[in-house]
Order: sequence, then structure tokens, then C-alpha cells
Amino acid sequence: MGRDTTGEFVQRIVADAARSLYAVPLADFVASRKALAASAKTEVAAELGAKEGTAAAKEILALRKPTVTAWAMNLASREDRGVIADLVGLGARMRAAQARLDASVLTSVRGERDATITAYVERVAEVATAAGAALSASGRDEVRATAIAALADESASDAVASGQLTRALSYSGFGEVDLSGAVGLTSSGSIMSVLPGGRSDAEPESPESSPEAEVDEDELTEEELAAAVAAAKAAKAEAKAAQKARQAAEQELAGAEAEMAQAQADLEAAEDAARAARKAVIAAQKRLDSARSQVAASKRP
Repeated sequence: MGRDTTGEFVQRIVADAARSLYAVPLADFVASRKALAASAKTEVAAELGAKEGTAAAKEILALRKPTVTAWAMNLASREDRGVIADLVGLGARMRAAQARLDASVLTSVRGERDATITAYVERVAEVATAAGAALSASGRDEVRATAIAALADESASDAVASGQLTRALSYSGFGEVDLSGAVGLTSSGSIMSVLPGGRSDAEPESPESSPEAEVDEDELTEEELAAAVAAAKAAKAEAKAAQKARQAAEQELAGAEAEMAQAQADLEAAEDAARAARKAVIAAQKRLDSARSQVAASKRP
């Protein structure tokens, strides 16, 4: 085991198995998973004991079979590290620029972004076709969505670079990319491994290696600061307008509730008056009937 701890040894065995598993043809995935689990169980059991060997095998057996699109992207990650490096590197630069609100860099890389995404989609489609599984139009859309997610989120970038995707990724436009069930993970929840050349270790890039860093400072320019202040003021004005609208709505609601209460009271009063009127009519009818009876009786001989 060398200097590996027990946990490190098991995770290394599982990660090696995952790396091998996600490189096999899709049709061989299930059989390969069983074989790798059995091999890992034997190796770990011999080193640490049967319990640990069984646990390692279960971890490997839990690795999900990729979709056709995910399999194609994993294949591209292994066959063309250049296109992956371009995607990962561009994503690192874009996220670094976004973090320091560097609008000039984000604007300048739009063309590069489009070209990088297109190159990635085309390369994935090429390797899939060469492997006998041409991507459909929807498959290409999934590859494009995954590339966009990788540019936006570091964890998504690592997932794509790992070559162990189980499904396509997507980015909603804010927040983190949902990686649940999307990539092979260790029992601790981290990505099994990232293929050589696929790490975004330069995020953010050092001043010596980043062309933009030679001319752009982390501090905002006066124009950018003014734009940020204007945006903040606009957001504040929108918040105030929303608050006023809410207050007006609350007042309108309160007025409607008061009117409803008054109408209910008026209705109850009208119902009480109607009941009283009915009682008066009944009493008057009784008196009328009594008077008629008396008149009739007085006319008898």
C-alpha cells in the first residue's frame, strides 16, 4: 500500500476501476462493471480484509451506465485532450473575469466561446460516429448544453474532464450546475478522477500566464465602477417601486376587506329587518283574522 491510508487505498482502487469502466464500449459496460467489481473485491480483501473488499465492490457496482450522449462525451475526453483543454481553459478564464466583473474580457471572448462550443460538439459527434453510434440532433443539443455548463461552473468542468459522465449537463443561467447522478463519484461525494490535461488548475490564472492579466487589474475601472453603481441604483429603484406596488396592493386589499365586512353587516341587518317585517305581517294577519271573526259573530241573530 505504500503510504496510502486504508481509505486512500480503497478509493484509489475504485477510481482506477471507474477510469477503466467509463472507457469501455457502451455495450460492454455492465459486464465490465461486474468484472472490475470482482477484481477490486479480491485485491482489497487481500490487503485489508473481506469487509473492505465487499465495500469496494459495492461502490463499483453502484457506478451508473452512461447515456449514449454521455458515453460519446467521455470517449471524446479520452481521444482528444486538446478540445477538452480548450473548453476547460476558456471556462477558467471566463469565470475569473466574471468574478472580478471584467466586462471587457467577457465581451472579447464571445467569438472564442462560440467557436470552442462548436468545436467540442463537432468533435464529440465525430468520435461517436467513428465508434458506430452517430448522435441525433437532440444528442448534439445535449452536448452543447453540457459545454455551456462546463464553461459556467468549475465542478461541471471537472465532471466533463473526468471522462466519467453518466448524463448530459445543463446550466440554468445562475447558481451551480446540478451534478446529481451525472458523474462517477467516490463514497465521499468527490469526482473519481480527472483525466490528464483536463484540470482547471489555473483558475483564476496567475498574472504571469494570463494574457488578460497583463493589461487588466482586479480593481474595477472608473467606467466599470460607474456602471456597477448605476446598476445598483437601478436595482434599488426597482426594489422601491416593487415595495410601493406591494403597499398599494395591501391597501387595496384592506379596503376591499373593509367593504366586504360592511356589506356583510348590511346584509345581516337587512336579514334581521326582513325577519322582523315577517313577524309584523304575521301578527297583523292574526289581528285581522280576529277582527273578522268578531264582526261575523256580531251579525248573527
